[in-house]
Amino acid sequence: MRSRALSKDILILLPVLLVGGTEIQTMSLVRALRFGGYNVSVCCYYEHDDSVISQIESSGTNVILLDLRRSAGISPLFLHLKRLFEDLEPHIVHVQYIAPGLIPIIAAKIAGVRRIFATVHQPGRPYGWRPKFLIQVAAQLCDVFFCNSKAVEESWFGDSQIFDPEKMDPRRRHFTIFNGVDIDKIEKTVKGVDKENIKESLNVKNKKIIGVVGRLRKEKGQATLLESMKIVIKELPNTILLVVGDGPDRASLKDLAEKLGITDHVKWLGQRDPDEVVEVYSIMDVVAVPSVFEGFGFSAAEAMAAGLPVVGTRVDGLSEVIEHEVTGYLLPPGSSHDLARTLIQLLSNPEKSKQMGEKGRERVRELFSIQHFIHSIISAYQYFSIKK
Repeated sequence: MRSRALSKDILILLPVLLVGGTEIQTMSLVRALRFGGYNVSVCCYYEHDDSVISQIESSGTNVILLDLRRSAGISPLFLHLKRLFEDLEPHIVHVQYIAPGLIPIIAAKIAGVRRIFATVHQPGRPYGWRPKFLIQVAAQLCDVFFCNSKAVEESWFGDSQIFDPEKMDPRRRHFTIFNGVDIDKIEKTVKGVDKENIKESLNVKNKKIIGVVGRLRKEKGQATLLESMKIVIKELPNTILLVVGDGPDRASLKDLAEKLGITDHVKWLGQRDPDEVVEVYSIMDVVAVPSVFEGFGFSAAEAMAAGLPVVGTRVDGLSEVIEHEVTGYLLPPGSSHDLARTLIQLLSNPEKSKQMGEKGRERVRELFSIQHFIHSIISAYQYFSIKK
């Protein structure tokens, strides 16, 4: 085990620290807790990205890397976590992801941790009965269970309630707290960058630009977007797709782009740090989020904060982030034709796109700002830390 200067108040646990929405949400959680005066450590069981570790540590937060191999099974994880809890004696353990299984929660219980919180980030819809059963058991073992959208909470528990300390049912043990976006920072970055210089560096000057941001995985729906691009460029041949992110499906998606004959209209920008992603948003005309399922839709909220219209799918948390025909459009997942026609409509109508972008920014500020997230998290921690 490698560790960096341990603290003894809040310990956040998660299986991986890679670049993605959950990791960004984890950094927001760290920020909120530190703002609330808590000492925070973050423990990662398995894979990690050094850039993510550096970002967390730069906030003054301790990071513990167990560096375990998944192939070793659950026993080493249980033993490492139990020993860690006994050594640190954290007041609160907060489990991000209930994975693998209930091991982190059971280890915390046996080690005598006083308070156990948990967050689930993905909807239960794509999974079978076993994960749903484990989540419901976990909720009984935890003091409180948080979800990042009402759709996620409903998929696991059958109903949902946005956390509000003024309207608490003391018997309830699961709530929704929406993810938070730093809209002020995004607005400042978008206004401050040299857009023409970025376009020139990417060789996309005088192009209409569609963007997609996220892990390159099947559930993110990038294959549908590539298929829609074949339709888009027939009508608007001056269009470029910027793909921001990396993942296990990168090679197969590039092969698909080649088979579709759209290679010259797709630029693969790879993984970028959060600040660079916002800079790229500044040159986009519209953002697509064609996910098959999506717990919240962080890239949609970020794009809206950057003043962009968003075309997403009518699934899970995306339906709560995007307001159909106001801040963008919600379409059936997997429909490349519908996606293409909607993208063409927005690219052909800059004034409508601008209006939707402005409405999107307002919606993020009202519902999904980092300030709302910080207030909710601090209130929840205060309430459940003292609840008997």
